[in-house]
Amino acid sequence: MKLSLEKYTIAVMLAGTGLVACNNKLDVLDKNNPTTASYFKTASELQNGVNGIYSILRGGELVGREWFFMHDMRGGECAAGGPQLEAPRAELLKEPSPAPSNSVMTSVWTGCYHMINRANLVLSMAPDITDNTVLRDRLVGESKFLRAWAYFELVSQWGDVPVYTNPIVSSTDFKGKTPAADIYTLIIADLTEAVQKLPESYSTSDNGRATRGAANSLLGRVLMQKGDYAAAKTALLQVYGKYSLVSNYQWNFDGDVRNDDGSPAASGHEFNAESIFEVVFVDKGDNDFNWGYNGEGSTSPLSTVRNQEYGITWGNVIPSDRALNEFEDGDPRYKFTIFEEGDQILTQSSSGPLTLVANDMNIATSTRKGVTKKRFFRKYGIYDWVNSGFHPGGLNQRIIRYADVLLMLAECEAEVGTPAQAAAYINEVRSRPSVNMPPVTLTTKEAALKAVMHERAVELCAEEVNSVDILRWRAKGYFPSIMTDPKAGQVAMFPIPAAETSTNPMLK
Repeated sequence: MKLSLEKYTIAVMLAGTGLVACNNKLDVLDKNNPTTASYFKTASELQNGVNGIYSILRGGELVGREWFFMHDMRGGECAAGGPQLEAPRAELLKEPSPAPSNSVMTSVWTGCYHMINRANLVLSMAPDITDNTVLRDRLVGESKFLRAWAYFELVSQWGDVPVYTNPIVSSTDFKGKTPAADIYTLIIADLTEAVQKLPESYSTSDNGRATRGAANSLLGRVLMQKGDYAAAKTALLQVYGKYSLVSNYQWNFDGDVRNDDGSPAASGHEFNAESIFEVVFVDKGDNDFNWGYNGEGSTSPLSTVRNQEYGITWGNVIPSDRALNEFEDGDPRYKFTIFEEGDQILTQSSSGPLTLVANDMNIATSTRKGVTKKRFFRKYGIYDWVNSGFHPGGLNQRIIRYADVLLMLAECEAEVGTPAQAAAYINEVRSRPSVNMPPVTLTTKEAALKAVMHERAVELCAEEVNSVDILRWRAKGYFPSIMTDPKAGQVAMFPIPAAETSTNPMLK
């Protein structure tokens, strides 16, 4: 599924599936168009419905834009690139708690409930599909995985939230809060069923769909956040050894890149041996982005603005001093992750190389080990190939990769009291050929936890996991006993968006 545009054309999410789970009126449908009751009769039509869930996942409300801002502003790895950082994003970055009106937070909330409602529609129609039960069951697994992903985003960031397990059919179908413990139970049940129904892999044309490995990996992450490390270890061991670390660290962050004239610049290494779950984007070569945030349709841009937001023209986000100083001297991942003044860009382009100078970088300075200069994220950037004032990109967002699984396993081993095994997993990550950092030796739980926290900070820097890690470690009391809190005073959970509380009478 570098889901060709043709495969992602949705003739389907009909009858209010674009409805936010709680606060919009039902769409008014043209009676000449199919309805949910008349449409979902075959497995092929059900697959169109599942494609519609993926389309919201990669829309602007979620992974295409606001999702990475929400996580990175809430985590400790990013700083403002300057006063150009927009107010809602700056609020998430700088304030202990955002206002309920924060648009970034609200977009992610809305996008998650869009996904959930579409998944609920598919799941409600699936039992009546009989023409291809093998495909039907796989699609149920995909829907369960995607619903679980959305609910985990909600419960990990908001705590108690409304739960919907049936599609919305009325503008009065409101729900009140469900306790977080019950939401975790639902997520775990969804992922457990997804594991049973999903395949290990797909043909190339369907790359990007959820697999059994993705379901087990997400299950492990969820169980860790819940505090059940023994069960998380069991889930993650189902993934261990079934993927491998690619030799070149940078292959995890390259992909489809086009020049400004639309000609190919790079094809990259997407869906490689390390990739467990990716969200698909395409550089269409038209320098456009789906600002409507719907993520659908054969003519809709399917790009991401991650590289644009974190680049040097808009310059909204730069690495924090804390993130920069976490890298050990000589760790090659620093240069794989960060560009700074004096580095060369366009090394893979016929128009390069070009040396970065401060006057060409519309960003603030940062300080690492006493040295102040301008720096920005190389990871998920396109400056190795293209230096453009405005260029939405096509690099797939790696949501889960094998290095993350190894480090989650290391954390589980630290928590259950086997620090030597934690070291073994960490050393697998550190021994990647392009990294080749010295191995660690760990003999105590505290040392193992500190090593895990460090390794996740450098290996997974700017991959939207740090915010979730911080919440987990803060709840365990590891700040400041093991290291200082990157966001001291930050609230544990977001407030429910005002757009929700003002409409949903069950939340007043």
